[in-house]
Amino acid sequence: MTALFILISCIILLIVGVTVFKVHPIPALLIAGLILGLATGNSVEIVTESLLSGFGNTLKWIGLVILFGTLLGEILAETGGADVIAESIIKIFGIHRLPLGMAVIGFLVGIPVFMDVAYLTLLPTMVALSKRSGQSILVLGLSLAMSLTVAHALIPPTPGPLAVAALLEINIGDMIPFNVMVALVAVIGGLIWIKLNAKRLNMPSSNSLEQDAEIIDKKELGGYKRILPFASLLVPLVLMSVGNMFPANNPFIDFIKNPVWALMIGVCFALPLIGKVNFSSRLNSYFQSAGAKCAIVILITGTGGAFGQVIKDTEIVNSLFSEVDTGSLSVLGIIIPFLLSFLFTTVTGSITVSLITTASIAAPLVTGGVLNPELTAAAIGAGSLGIIHVNSSFFWLFKEVHDISVTRLLRSFSALSGVVAISGGIMVLVLFWVFN
Repeated sequence: MTALFILISCIILLIVGVTVFKVHPIPALLIAGLILGLATGNSVEIVTESLLSGFGNTLKWIGLVILFGTLLGEILAETGGADVIAESIIKIFGIHRLPLGMAVIGFLVGIPVFMDVAYLTLLPTMVALSKRSGQSILVLGLSLAMSLTVAHALIPPTPGPLAVAALLEINIGDMIPFNVMVALVAVIGGLIWIKLNAKRLNMPSSNSLEQDAEIIDKKELGGYKRILPFASLLVPLVLMSVGNMFPANNPFIDFIKNPVWALMIGVCFALPLIGKVNFSSRLNSYFQSAGAKCAIVILITGTGGAFGQVIKDTEIVNSLFSEVDTGSLSVLGIIIPFLLSFLFTTVTGSITVSLITTASIAAPLVTGGVLNPELTAAAIGAGSLGIIHVNSSFFWLFKEVHDISVTRLLRSFSALSGVVAISGGIMVLVLFWVFN
């Protein structure tokens, strides 16, 4: 019971520090790990070595994966590749099914491109479609924002899911099918809510930012270059997923399914989009921008791994669950990570922080064989959708772009995000029952 008390106390300390006192996740995770190690009888030297070991082991490959994923997003956003994806999806779905079309656009574009960048990039297209179709800009905006959020929380190569895979020591290719199923159900749940509430979401396009978005000079891609955005996005996912269906002793299969090389191949497909003029300087600027955006995420991921390593090295998990029926505990591996992740997102406003912190807490149970890795990862991703409200930067971006009152946005955007999270959580439970 002493070990259980120490572990719970440190987790509560971590949650309170990040959510109530607004301590940055990096020092919060390190301090929680230090206290946990010392409280269980280890010396400062041993605990420090454990923290450094966890930090290094977590980042030995995930850092490059996050960098290449962010770089791919930069290239697609700046060269017009994201616009090509959007326009193609709109042609497929037509004007009358625009909410569904915007959701599909958000889901695809949100995989490589950061949420705020993707939303602002697609804003001109969305405004023009709203005027052409007569549909409410708020309906289209919520459909797009909702699917961008889902992709950001659940689908690699966005940084959060990659960090979860690293912390739980899961093969990304094994995780993708579960997360995709959960993501699709979450999006469907959100679309149903939007359709049921379409009348009270009616709002004309009138904000000055929306009007300015219409006159942005958008880049045009032609010929074979219109295929490259789709190839750069889908090829890495296919390589990582399909690669796990073949024997692991094949050198070529080992190469293409490795997340680092799969994403690099995806980036190679996107390189012709940059053009020959000033190719090197433009590519270097994309690298610098991508590095600046993902640096803090990489560091938080590393400290999350450091905290998880301390829990493993103290052997608290083994002593707590050595005599427990792990079958009866498995469902808690779905519910508890979901609730923790939901709490972190709702209180901190950061999906990435929520994913990394919850995964670092659940990691010892997963790597120790107590919990199902893939379902636990899916539960963390679904819970991280949380309730997006006034403590989220994306919430305020959405408000300013469309000039909506905070009260109305809480009743629409925040309510929708909660519905989406619960829909994803229900799907995780369904998968649990199916596979058990």
